[in-house]
Amino acid sequence: MSERRKFETILLKNQLVSEEQLKQIASYAGAVGIDMCEAVLQKKVAPPDAVMMAYAESLGLPFICFDDVSVDEGVVARVDPMTARQYSFVPLSIDQGHVLLATTKPVLPDIADELRIIFNLPVRCAICTPAELSAAIVKYFPRDAARVAKIERSKEPVPIAKEEKPKPVEPMNETEKKDRFLKTFMTFNFTFAFFYFASSYVFFPRWIENSIPMLLLLCFIAGGIAAGITWRTLSR
Repeated sequence: MSERRKFETILLKNQLVSEEQLKQIASYAGAVGIDMCEAVLQKKVAPPDAVMMAYAESLGLPFICFDDVSVDEGVVARVDPMTARQYSFVPLSIDQGHVLLATTKPVLPDIADELRIIFNLPVRCAICTPAELSAAIVKYFPRDAARVAKIERSKEPVPIAKEEKPKPVEPMNETEKKDRFLKTFMTFNFTFAFFYFASSYVFFPRWIENSIPMLLLLCFIAGGIAAGITWRTLSR
């Protein structure tokens, strides 16, 4: 089996470009950030079909012309128009257990995996000219079809998450009620006593001497707040 030749070597061998042109094209491709095949096409130094034939040979892939192949519209119908336009390919037919795709460059591995799921078959590529591919995409995947497909997908009902009903709270039994009341009562007494002691002997001893009724009222309020919090917490 002969070693595959590089794209540049094939161009020179077939006299599609001169060495000087090839250097200029390589410099242009590097500056613009495109591959050599696209750069040669943009510079228009050789016929597009000859350039793409050389490119296909360098990849070890077949070159096809749409005038010479038949397109199986049953295979075309299996792919979404937006997908075909997005990835720039046209499925031609099923050949030897593979879906043959017309494209201007090999599809990336992750795209090939996605298409394998769509067709339920592995895919392989055949190279064609950009002009022929564009014309075929317009013919088999018109923009109106892609727009309709997008609208139809947008009409699909979105699943609505079921609202979870709150679990009913089971009523307390008599033992739990007594326990809640006892803990609330103890909280009130403890808070009342603590507030009275702290105010009388630590924080405000002089003020309290002449304000015993006010102190008792404040202690009662503090105990009531603490008891209310305890009661509500134990009721959950």
